[in-house]
Formats: sequence, C-alpha cells, structure tokens
Amino acid sequence: MTDWFRIKGSPSNSEEIDQLTQAIDEHSSEQKKVMDIFNRAMNNFATERSLETCLEALNASMQIANIRDKLVKSYEYYARILEREVIRLNRLQTKE
Repeated sequence: MTDWFRIKGSPSNSEEIDQLTQAIDEHSSEQKKVMDIFNRAMNNFATERSLETCLEALNASMQIANIRDKLVKSYEYYARILEREVIRLNRLQTKE
C-alpha cells in the first residue's frame, strides 16, 4: 500500500494525487475482474451445489470485500484532500 494513507496533512505535490488516482483506477479494475470471477463462481454454485463451488464463491466474495475496503479508504482520503483544498481556498478568498 502506498504511503499516502499515512499522511495526515495535505498532499505535498501532484505526484501524490497521481498515485492516489492510479490506486483508485487499479482497485476499480481489479474489482471488475473479481466481479466476473464471482459471477461465474455463483453460477457454478447454483448449478452444482457442491462445497467446492460454495468455497469458490465465498473466496471471490471476500476478495471483493477487501478491494471495496481499499476503494472506500482511497475515496475517503480523496474527499479529505478536496475538503482541505476548499477550506484553504475559502481562507484565501476571505483574506482578499
């Protein structure tokens, strides 16, 4: 995981924002792939009703949950960055 989750202050440069954007894109892409795997696993389970197919669907479901957790954290961090920037710009505007 990149260091930007640990940073409390505003981003130091645009490279940090680029890393965050790249992480969000990667997680979104990974989620799409795992969703396809999950859909196939659920179809297999609906057809076969075996323990193996159940475990495959459960595993895919857990992977989706992990990816979505990463996405939520990324978007929360992105929202904090935007909020700090809006506050900073409001302060600049009120000083003028």
